[in-house]
Amino acid sequence: MEDEPGIPHRTPRGPVDRAADWLERAALTVSMIGVVCAAIVVFLSVVGRALIGRAIPDNVVLTENMMPLIVALPLAYVAARRGHIEVEVFTNPLPPRAIAFLTMIGNLIGLVIFGLIAWSAFNVTLRDFETARYYEGLLRVPAWPAKAFFVIGLALFALRLALNFLEDAGRLFGRRGAQRP
Repeated sequence: MEDEPGIPHRTPRGPVDRAADWLERAALTVSMIGVVCAAIVVFLSVVGRALIGRAIPDNVVLTENMMPLIVALPLAYVAARRGHIEVEVFTNPLPPRAIAFLTMIGNLIGLVIFGLIAWSAFNVTLRDFETARYYEGLLRVPAWPAKAFFVIGLALFALRLALNFLEDAGRLFGRRGAQRP
């Protein structure tokens, strides 16, 4: 899967970065498959309702449960390419070292926040798995798989934020080979 023309290409550096890059691309692929599956469920439900008066059972639950993997899994891929939205009104006039410092601090804050959210979501997912919680409905869809994808997405995002933090620290403190995002 090639990077989009507007997204800067990045070459993974070390073995951890290469492994993270591979996982990020795999997660992005799973997310794209989730988008297609959600679209198919919605399409078939609408067509089924219009033609035969019946939709796919639990179509809303199925589509809702695809949202965490659609939203959370690509976060690390985007962060690796420094593609998240940034407000640069106040930082553009700053010197490059100040921008690198702020970027580094932003990655550290994001790592702490999303790491805590991932940990909390992991505990909820584990509880739902252990209690065999499911959604009421004809299909009795288990509650934990969608939450597990959410946890995986946030864990990959936290890993990427840690790698970005280290890269920014290297750039800030003069490590050779550190590149500007």
